[in-house]
Amino acid sequence: MAYKNEDDEIECDIIENYGIFSGVNSKSAKSWNKEVNLVSWNGRAAKIDIRSWQNDHEKCGKGIAITFEEAEELIKLLNKAVKKKQADGKAKPSSKTKKLPPVPKTLEPFYDELELIFGAGPEECKTARNTMLKKYHPDRNAVNTAFATRKTIKIKEAYDRIIAWWNENQK
Repeated sequence: MAYKNEDDEIECDIIENYGIFSGVNSKSAKSWNKEVNLVSWNGRAAKIDIRSWQNDHEKCGKGIAITFEEAEELIKLLNKAVKKKQADGKAKPSSKTKKLPPVPKTLEPFYDELELIFGAGPEECKTARNTMLKKYHPDRNAVNTAFATRKTIKIKEAYDRIIAWWNENQK
């Protein structure tokens, strides 16, 4: 999809959409999504682009465009930050909070299906499920309804398996 800002003479071509952030605050009230895309800006080589876009891609917010090599480094840094946060969270359990067992590795493929970080909680899973169902539902993919139907079933199964584990272990 091409985007052109007449005022700034900026053109971009979204070559591939990798996904929408599924975090709690990722959608604003004005139908904007935080997206990860492969984008070519002003005819230059395509880069991984992270920014907010209106649903119709008519407008975008500030963001960053990075090479695949930079993305690999960013992934390492983000994994380090997430592991540190998880470790910090485990170091100080609240006396009122029941300590949950670790999420079993057998659920990892289901988190992957929902495009979530392994171990994300029920609210993040629900948001990811809803976002993905909007994207892959057969009613919105008339060109390939067979694929959309299979994908929708997988999304629902993944969500159900993860939520079943959370419900079992929150008792």
